[in-house]
Amino acid sequence: MKTFLFVVLFPLMAFSQSSFQQGKKAFEYGDYETAVSIFTTLRENKPSDKIARDYLGQAYARLESWEKSAEVNKTLVEDYPENAEYHFRYGGSLGLVAKESNSFKALSLLGDVKFHLKKAIDLNPKHIEARWALLQMYLELPGIIGGSESISREYASELKSISPVDGALAFGYIERELKNFDKAEIYYKNAVELGQSVTTYKELAELYKRSKETAKYFQTLEKGINKLNSIELSSVYVDKSLRLNRSKRKALEILNTLNFDELNSEETEKLSQLKSKLN
Repeated sequence: MKTFLFVVLFPLMAFSQSSFQQGKKAFEYGDYETAVSIFTTLRENKPSDKIARDYLGQAYARLESWEKSAEVNKTLVEDYPENAEYHFRYGGSLGLVAKESNSFKALSLLGDVKFHLKKAIDLNPKHIEARWALLQMYLELPGIIGGSESISREYASELKSISPVDGALAFGYIERELKNFDKAEIYYKNAVELGQSVTTYKELAELYKRSKETAKYFQTLEKGINKLNSIELSSVYVDKSLRLNRSKRKALEILNTLNFDELNSEETEKLSQLKSKLN
């Protein structure tokens, strides 16, 4: 009887494993619509499959389908209530549903958003992303419905104690949103010094974009490209140059400073595409 069952079930097991690998590969390559299709089928065949739901919820989030992401993440929170990441994903997706909804629906969701983001921190005291989400939420909400600049700053302080770079970025973000651009610049420059990452350079550049300091915007991107050999920053530089009708020759000179030998095949292809835009 066991042999018979194995013979019958083995093709189904093999199909499921093959589908999972296809879905995982689609997700990793950024083909989120295909990933959603595959993991939805896997979930229908086996509703309790944790990993399929995990990928499905993330794929919906990448597609900015927040309600569907929230629905999937809710089942994960219910089945794994001690998992901090699932609380964060559920609270975060609910928060973005609220942001895109009318005022009445948004208000009805805020309690759950706060609960699950704070639960993520309770379960993982060093959870950085949950603090970022709460910081942004309290800063964006009007005071009459629970917004608070002081609470946002408290979360920024907590981030600083966990990660100095995130702390500098967090305080820079608060000052930038409040249009205190001089103060924001100090924090963002500190973040660049501490982090030397694509994110820190992009955030400093975004500050200069907001404050309409175009020369500093491009100088910041140039420094990041040279320091990090970054295709991502190069792409931002080229796209912005074209939108502003800046010198294509200058942009091409920036691209030619990249160290070709340090680029992977995907980055090399992207570099070729960027250069073609400038010809």
